[in-house]
Amino acid sequence: MVCVSTFQGKPIPTRQWCLPDWVPDHVVTLLSGDGGTGKSLLAMQLATCCAVGSPFMGMELARRKVLYLAAEDDIDELHRRQQDINQGLGIEFGDLEEQLWFRTLKGEDALLAVSDGKGRGLKATPTYDNLKAFCLSNGIQLVIVDTVADTFGGLEIDRQHVTRYVRLLEIIARETGGAVIILAHPGVSGLASGSGISGSTAWRNAVRSVVYMRRPTDEEATGPEARDLRIVERLKGNFAPAGAELRVTYWRGQFGLADKSDGGAKAVDMIGAEVKVLAAMRRATKQGRLMTFSPTSTAYAPKILKAYREVEGLKQHHIERAITSMLERGELREAFVGRPSHGKRFVVPADHPPLDGERPPSGGE
Repeated sequence: MVCVSTFQGKPIPTRQWCLPDWVPDHVVTLLSGDGGTGKSLLAMQLATCCAVGSPFMGMELARRKVLYLAAEDDIDELHRRQQDINQGLGIEFGDLEEQLWFRTLKGEDALLAVSDGKGRGLKATPTYDNLKAFCLSNGIQLVIVDTVADTFGGLEIDRQHVTRYVRLLEIIARETGGAVIILAHPGVSGLASGSGISGSTAWRNAVRSVVYMRRPTDEEATGPEARDLRIVERLKGNFAPAGAELRVTYWRGQFGLADKSDGGAKAVDMIGAEVKVLAAMRRATKQGRLMTFSPTSTAYAPKILKAYREVEGLKQHHIERAITSMLERGELREAFVGRPSHGKRFVVPADHPPLDGERPPSGGE
């Protein structure tokens, strides 16, 4: 227990960062991206910049020792990628002596935490114990785990499992005084909604920063530019505002800041957007306003909800993505009202009581 009065006269502790505003120290950051977007390469670039103390995407950072734990790629692949990164930074492999370490677990048991077999608990594995011991004995202050799918032995839908896994890695971050970044693939709903996560929303709640790397939409880039352009969004930041965005482009085996900036587009926290949309949906439904998810209908839900204060700051396409995601997960449902040939489908919260005249849908509708 700490009595707050003991803070009197003490200096306010300075927030520590691995990468300012993006990767905080002492906690875990989630870097998510669909397969092939280049998140592993981006993470390796950050690892190298930290190891030599070079700016990363124009951001200054302090030199620190780094361990990159790879479960998807073998050492030859890491060797090839590192050569391209070295050339881009103008360094040699010798410049990374005692600063950057690779450990590949491809083809091995890479699990860091597994079920304890007694219920819903999760326990650390010998691989985790070895990882922690190496970091502490070698002064590692940035650990990058690639990927969650290979190292997490729990259930993604189990919040306790997800939280325990993140807390185990957070122990390493705290005891080393550094940072941990975990790489992950978003699930189908995560790709559709733009939330950048897979399975349970506990991933977003457990980590302190969520960074999402994706390909540009047709509105953001077309033609040859779109092929090599990536959008890196800060979707959650406990210690910095969410909504920041970097535009990076791939060239000669590495990423660099794109010359072109859209100047105004900001990342949207789609999990937060879903909370807002659901709140607006509840109020509209309580008011007796029935809405559909048919774009041709005058009762199209995204258009109606735009007028509600709960969704202030969201554009119509954000509301559409949120509704689509919540329908897929069952947080919203379509209520069928009327005769089979002339009925209507209304979108309502999943726990809303049956509407007047509502009946179960049949396979032919």
